[in-house]
Amino acid sequence: MNVVCKQAIYNREGKIAFYEVFLQDRSTGAYPKDFDPLKATSIAIDVLTEIGPQKVGNGKLVFVNVPAIFLEASMFDLLSPQYVGIELVENKRLSNTLFEAIDILIKRGFKFCIDDFGFEKIDYLPLLNKCHFVKIDIKNNPYKEEELSEVISILKSLKRGIIVKNIETKQEYEKAYELGFEYFQGIYLSRPALVKDTRTISFLKSTILQIYNAIKSKDMKKVIEVIEKDVGVTYKLLKFVNSAYFPKAREFSNVEDAVVYLGLENVAKFTIVLALSDMFVEEKEKELWRKALFRASLGEKIAEINAKEMKDKAYLMGLFSLSWEILGQKPEDIARVLLLDREIVEAYENRLSLLGFILSLIDLLEDNRDEQTVNKVAKVLGTSSENIKKILEEARLEAEKFVS
Repeated sequence: MNVVCKQAIYNREGKIAFYEVFLQDRSTGAYPKDFDPLKATSIAIDVLTEIGPQKVGNGKLVFVNVPAIFLEASMFDLLSPQYVGIELVENKRLSNTLFEAIDILIKRGFKFCIDDFGFEKIDYLPLLNKCHFVKIDIKNNPYKEEELSEVISILKSLKRGIIVKNIETKQEYEKAYELGFEYFQGIYLSRPALVKDTRTISFLKSTILQIYNAIKSKDMKKVIEVIEKDVGVTYKLLKFVNSAYFPKAREFSNVEDAVVYLGLENVAKFTIVLALSDMFVEEKEKELWRKALFRASLGEKIAEINAKEMKDKAYLMGLFSLSWEILGQKPEDIARVLLLDREIVEAYENRLSLLGFILSLIDLLEDNRDEQTVNKVAKVLGTSSENIKKILEEARLEAEKFVS
């Protein structure tokens, strides 16, 4: 299993100065074999956005590995330069586009680090003027000890922070310390610690395009309509709106309140990061998305019959009611994490409330749509059997239309 890990980087006083986050194969402790580096970056950014970099790094700067060729300023739209740094790796075939992206991100306050730096690497030299830190491998570098000492002196005169990595023994640490390195990283000092496994929350590719078009038209109503029909995007949006990117966590009972709170500009940034993460639903998963949307729509329509004030809550409740199958988490746990309305949490935990009753009816009608069941539900809700059949068909068509 692949996981996102963090490893501490220490200063000369032995205190944690920064962290680095990266992807690791849990079974080997190494970078996953043949894994797309851009995908690894996307996963790390996705996890930082979800959890919050200030929590991951305990308030310290957290460096994210980004292959230089793939760097785009928009990757970091949802992350604060106060807590996130950018470590450029695989620095080959550098382009004007890369330097433009770096300039944009520096103006926003982001700090840059060059991985595996060396003066002999011609490609790295143009980056040196723009970066704040350089990282050198204590084992795999081309310098003799005297030369390395000179390199460190030059970098210090240029006021670049110098990090040494791959320290595995006390002898290597003492040698690096004597050479004058300022920051130290390696398993001798701290082993990588788990941040999160890489089971990510997927979403429909069509959702991204529809949100983008709605934002382009400045159609807030359409933005809300599209988001609330995709369980993966709704989860990510509600998680984001309660992240440290915003000053205070809030309780929401519908998607509209969250979107209005964010505003179109922040929703646009959120959508770009989703598109870059490329976590799209596979064909075999679409049936679960269809079911989740059917349950959400059906819950809303049942509420409209005899509890109109509950329809928004009933929709969200139905949407996340399959979260164990889709997200790998219990519905009540998801509801708490996303700070959904307390009545939604209570409905998942027991069926004694009005929302809990609606959830029971959703379960019943999803599994049994025979005449006898429909008649019983109609009688309980004080409506006609024809009306129940109608809302079942409407919910089915809505789910089919969106998840196609």
